[in-house]
Amino acid sequence: MGYDVHITRRVDWWAEDGQDISRAEWEAVVAADSGLAMAPLWWTAGRVVSKNPSDAVIATMCQVATVLAARVQGDDGEYYDA
Repeated sequence: MGYDVHITRRVDWWAEDGQDISRAEWEAVVAADSGLAMAPLWWTAGRVVSKNPSDAVIATMCQVATVLAARVQGDDGEYYDA
């Protein structure tokens, strides 16, 4: 088991209500930034997730969240800022 960190547009990543990040939006961001192909991030259920990310990956996630008009949130509900 691990600790996930999420890029989400919802108030809480686990909430059923709220705007999703589409797979097409995520794929467009990855296509525009070759460095993301090496980051351990994946799209699922309207959000982007990383398991046990390093500080460097969290910083990258914060940059991606800005592009996607989203936020970075940990499993326990805490938010990360760039």
